Order: sequence, then structure tokens, then C-alpha cells
Amino acid sequence: MKKIIRNLIILVVVFSFLPLIPFWLMQGAGKSDNNAANVEKIQGNKGAYFSFIIFGDNHAGLIFNDAATLKEIWHMNREDRFRKVPIDFVLNVGDVALDKKRSHFVAYKKIQRLIKYPLITTIGNHDSRKFFDEFCGEREFAFGNRNSYFIVLDNEEGQLLEEQFVWLEEHLKKGAEYEHIFVSMHKPPFDPYQQEWYNIDNHPWAYRVRKLFARYKVDMVFSGHKHMFKHENFDGVDYIVTGGGGMLIEIPEADGGVLHYVRVMVNHDYVTYEVRKISPPLWEYITYYFWKEAVYWVRNFYGTGYIFGRNTRIEPLRVSGLNNREHWMKK
Repeated sequence: MKKIIRNLIILVVVFSFLPLIPFWLMQGAGKSDNNAANVEKIQGNKGAYFSFIIFGDNHAGLIFNDAATLKEIWHMNREDRFRKVPIDFVLNVGDVALDKKRSHFVAYKKIQRLIKYPLITTIGNHDSRKFFDEFCGEREFAFGNRNSYFIVLDNEEGQLLEEQFVWLEEHLKKGAEYEHIFVSMHKPPFDPYQQEWYNIDNHPWAYRVRKLFARYKVDMVFSGHKHMFKHENFDGVDYIVTGGGGMLIEIPEADGGVLHYVRVMVNHDYVTYEVRKISPPLWEYITYYFWKEAVYWVRNFYGTGYIFGRNTRIEPLRVSGLNNREHWMKK
């Protein structure tokens, strides 16, 4: 009996690895399947009842990352299986590549081919500008879809330049003509996990951009960078950090360090979101995620923080959003 159970476990683990084989052999999406082309695909959408998907920090090019992203894509592609709410597109909030290498962008284009919805991509700090321009297209742009206006910002270097603030405000004024405004930027203008030496909350550019979003009544701001889920609200604007798109997550699960994506739903003047938590492939759980949580369990006896961080004793943070899988907002 023990031998049968052992062989069955080995079989299940091997089976969880198999999706990577066709992924390695497949061709990616063409370079013409870029941001401009995918924005064009959704221009004919009608009605004020729709949905879109947000994910980020997939860091294509590493076997662990790609395996987790493939599992997320399988769930994303099933979101419209009941045909109740149209899924218009998928938005990636950046760090699409593991490093600034061409091969990593080639891997990302394979991921793009597997997503059955139009894919719109934000640049992140791990993304080469040269290869991003070649494979993904525009880095900073805005577009309208149904009753909503979407603004994609380039802040991969950390902050916004003065000319970007001018450009941003021009498009926020255009967005005022729509019922909703959504913004995507890779690095959030606040700290979703305050266990580091650098605190961005009170940085001049972060304060300025949060006040700007509040003035123009932006509905939601999407970002990644931190490999976790976190929701915060500043001056009536909801900020969603969704960095669980595939990269190995170093933050404890209890603090939001989970693989996930976010589905946003718009119904006329009403906006909701749902967090879709995805378990890693079994082989990846056994080789990394089980041990990651075990290390944190041990660390909790004498401190908190990143696995590889300094031993600084900090009071645990309350994380909104994970315990309440749905967040409802009445606009």
C-alpha cells in the first residue's frame, strides 16, 4: 500500500510539471500583437456592463515563474465560461520579464499567445525599454473602453517626471468625460508592505500623484512591484497591488503573499473586484512554497519580515482584502 501511495504521489507531481513541455516548444505571439493593436481590438465594445482582468509580476523566463503563470492563465481563460459578463481584456501591471533579456520577452510573448483575451502591458523595472518597445509597443498611453477611461503610466524608474504629471493631468481631464477612470502603473505610490528601510508613502511624487488621482475622482489604481495582494484607499481612491502573477513570492501568505489575479467588474456606475487566489503547481509547492511558509513559521518566534531581510522586530500588519475575497464599492 505504501508503494502505491508513493507512486501515486510521484505521478501527480510529474503531471503537475507537464504543462511546461508544450510551453517550451510553442511559438509566441507576433510583435504586431502589441499594446496599440490590442487597444484597437476593444474599441468597438458597447454597453456599460463588462469585466477585465489584472495581474502582474509574472517575470517570464524562469521555470518556477512560468509554471505558476500557466496555471493562472488556465483560470483566467475560464472566467467567461458562463458568458454572463464579457471579459474585455487582460491588463499586466509590469515586470513581465525576469530580467532585461530578449529571451525573457520571447517567453512573455508565449504567455500572451495563451491568453485568449487582448493583452495590454505596463512596463516594470525588470523590463528592458528596448525589448519592451519591440515586443509590447507603447509604454505610456490612454484609451477609452465602453464607459471607462484607462491610463497606463511608465514609472519603472520609481517616480514620475514633471512632463509626465502634465501628460497625466491632460488625460485625467479627458477621463472626466467618462463614468469611470482606471490607472495602471508598475510601482505603487504607497508602501503595501512596510518592512523595509525605504518608505514611499510620504515621498513628494507619491503624495502628489495620490492627490491628483483624488482630485479627478479616479476609481482604481492598479500596480504591482511587490509580490503580493494589497488594497488601500486614499482620499476615496482605491489602490490595488496585484503582484502575484507568477514570480516566486517571498512575502508570507498571511500578509498577502499569494499567487493570484484580480477580476474587476463594471456595471454602469457600480464597480466591484474579486481576488482569485491560485495555488501553485504541486511540484512548485513541494520545492518552494511549503518551505517558504515553514521558514516564516519559525521566524515568527523572534521577528517578522522578509525571509532574507534583516532581523527587525516589527508589529504585524493588518492586511485588508485577503480575508474578504470580494470588495464592493458603491460609486
